Amino acid sequence: MKTNAVIRLMSLLAVCVCSVQSQTPEVTPADLQAKITTNSVILKQPHCYFNNTCPSCDIWLVPSLSSATSTFDADLTNSNILSLSPYPSAFNTAASKNYFLTRVGPLSAFPCNASSDALYFVVGADGNCGTVNCNGALPTGSIVGFKYLLVNGSSIITTTNWSQNITLATPQNYQNISGAFAGRSAAMVVITAILCAAVGLLLLLFFIMLCVVCCRTNDSKQITGKSSMRIPRYDTHNLHDRMHPYDNPAYEMERHTVPGKTHTIRPVKNRK
Repeated sequence: MKTNAVIRLMSLLAVCVCSVQSQTPEVTPADLQAKITTNSVILKQPHCYFNNTCPSCDIWLVPSLSSATSTFDADLTNSNILSLSPYPSAFNTAASKNYFLTRVGPLSAFPCNASSDALYFVVGADGNCGTVNCNGALPTGSIVGFKYLLVNGSSIITTTNWSQNITLATPQNYQNISGAFAGRSAAMVVITAILCAAVGLLLLLFFIMLCVVCCRTNDSKQITGKSSMRIPRYDTHNLHDRMHPYDNPAYEMERHTVPGKTHTIRPVKNRK
């Protein structure tokens, strides 16, 4: 009895020294992904939630189902409040209180001048842990509320208000996820048809051009009859009917041979 009286007296004295601002836990405004998941919530850190006049005080957090906030408020005067609803059994049975307490950090770590939207506290970061006050995962898809506590030793000095109810995400059954393609709009169908027709037309033109080029190549070979080229001599003196020492004899024979008429090719002496 004397111990309880001393604890209550210390609590009253601490209340006179420490006061709370009218702050409420809220989801962090920082630009983060997955602020609210199936079993976790990212809250704003409790900077300047309590006046920094209690050097030995700690800040604790109470995650609770929305239906159990009144249960915690009724248990608040219990001297064993910090361990009254241990995490491993906080939500598992019909007799569970559906809330638990976890330590956030010393009050001195959250001064007003260090407040920033970039600082946050992840509720449920420890997953399925097994200690009494661990930061365990929240019930999947539940509706939860949060409250910060100012604690000195094992006594609760003061608290904030409850946060607004937060609904956690509900996982979707993988069997309900459709594996079919999503519906296509009429405009997309028309555009796809036009593009397919254009590609087909381009391929047709390509094959036609390829066939024309091949046919011209074959006709050119049939006309020449030979693959070698016959190059005549370029004569700057314009000497007709006379063979130059550097003339191609085969070409000169063909040039002077005309059907029905015979030309006599006179030899030309080498000029010095």
